[in-house]
Amino acid sequence: MPTQTGSGPAEIATVPAISEADARIERQLCEFATSDSALIWETQDELSSAIAEAGMHFEGRAYPVCLRPLAIDCDLANHLSATAEGVIKLLDVAAELYCCNEEVQSLFPSYKDLGHWITCLPQYRPIVRICRLDGLFGSDGYYKILETNTEGPGGVIQNGLAAKVWSRIPNPLAHGLALDVSKQPFAKDPNCFVRELVSAYHAATGSELRTAAVVNFRGRYTNEVEWIVSGLRDVGVEAALLDITAMKRTPRGLVGPDGEIIDLVYNKLDVREIAKYIETGEYLDACAAQEVVSINPWISQWILSDKAILAVLSDDRFASNFNAKQVELIARHIPWTRLVRAGVTTNPERRRIELIGYIRENKANLVLKPSNATRGEHVLVGHLTPSEVWEEHIDRAARNPYVVQEYIRPGEVTALHLPSRSIKKMAYGIDCYVFGGRFAGFQSRASFDAVMNVGRSGILMPVAVAGG
Repeated sequence: MPTQTGSGPAEIATVPAISEADARIERQLCEFATSDSALIWETQDELSSAIAEAGMHFEGRAYPVCLRPLAIDCDLANHLSATAEGVIKLLDVAAELYCCNEEVQSLFPSYKDLGHWITCLPQYRPIVRICRLDGLFGSDGYYKILETNTEGPGGVIQNGLAAKVWSRIPNPLAHGLALDVSKQPFAKDPNCFVRELVSAYHAATGSELRTAAVVNFRGRYTNEVEWIVSGLRDVGVEAALLDITAMKRTPRGLVGPDGEIIDLVYNKLDVREIAKYIETGEYLDACAAQEVVSINPWISQWILSDKAILAVLSDDRFASNFNAKQVELIARHIPWTRLVRAGVTTNPERRRIELIGYIRENKANLVLKPSNATRGEHVLVGHLTPSEVWEEHIDRAARNPYVVQEYIRPGEVTALHLPSRSIKKMAYGIDCYVFGGRFAGFQSRASFDAVMNVGRSGILMPVAVAGG
C-alpha cells in the first residue's frame, strides 16, 4: 500500500502496492484457475443467484457482481475518500468560474446556447449532491480522476446492496481474511442515497420533503429507478417515475399528472438529447428557475459531467481561482486534459506546445474522448489505435467536442469474468461515490477492454477494507 509521508491523506506519494489481503486473494484465484475451479464457479453462481433474487439488474440484464473482491487497506480507503471529497469542492469553484469566465465557457461549445438554464446556480453547496468519480492509479502512485459522472450515475443504491449480499455468501477466496464492506456508508445503510435526497431538499428549502419524482425521457436510463422510488416511499415521501412530458409548470410550481406539486426531482436523463425537444422546455425552465429542487442541477448535468471540466481543472490558466491546497490536489489527482482544437497550450510538463501537432507526435501516451459521450463511446487509446485511425480522429476531434487526455495505464487483477465464465487477468479501476459532499462508497470495475464499462461486458468487484 502507499506509504504515508505526512499527516494528511493527500500525502500518499508512492505507487500503491496491492494489499496483503488482495495479494492472497490473487494467489488463491490463480491456483483455482490452474486446477479445479468448480468450487469457485459454484460459489459464484450462488452469489449471482442471490443478487438476482434481491432484485438487482443492469437494464434488465444480470448485475455482474464478481465473487472476487478488491481488498484495499484502511489507509488507502481513507486517502481515496478524502481525495473524492476534495474534488467535489473543486467542482463548486469550477461551476462558479464557468458562469463568469468566457475562456472557460469556450471549452464547452456544445452548450453555448443553454446558458439561461446552466448558469442559474442553487444557493446550497456542494452544487453536486450525487456523483461518482471514476479513476485509476497513475505511474506516480496518485489516484487519477478520469470522469466526474455528476449527472445521474449508476450504482448509487445497487452497489451498496450488492456489497451486503456479497458479504453474506461463504467465500473461499475470503476465508481467513478480515474483509469489511460496512466501512462504506451506502453498504452500511442501503437508504444512504435516499437520505441524501431528503437532506438536499431540506438544505435548499428548510422544509421537509413530501413529494418527489424520478424523471426520465422516452424511457431511457431507468436502471435503479425502482429502487429509488421505493426507497423514497419507505421514508414517507410520495414518489413516482415520471417522463418529462408528464409534468407541467404552473404558478404554484411544477406539478405531476395528478395536479399535485412536486417538491424534488431526481434526473435520470440523456442530457445530450433533452434540450433538442420543444416538449422538454417547461421542465428545463422550471428546474433552472428553482421552482422545484433539481438533483443534480443543470450545470452538473451538462458542464460538470463533461470531460472538458478536467481541462478547466488541469490548465494552469485557471489555477489562480483555486487555493493552494486545491492546486496541489489538482496536480496530483487530475490528469492533463485539453479540449482538442488548434492553438498553443502547455503539455503535462508545462512546456508550450501546438496542441494538434502534439497529439500527432505523442499517440502512445494519449487518449482521445468525445467530451460529452457516455459508456466509453468512441474512446480511442493511442497505443492501441492504428496510426491512420488516430490521424482520422484528430481531424474529427478538431471539428467536434473532443478532449485529449494523458493515458493512465490501468492496473490488472485476476478475476472471474462472468460473461465468458473464465478466470483471467483484467484491467481494473476504482470509483468513489460522493453524496452531499461526503464519501458514500466504492465501486471497482474490471474488463478485458481498455475502456472499462459494465455495459461493455465488464464486471463489478465488491470493494472491501482489509483489516479494518
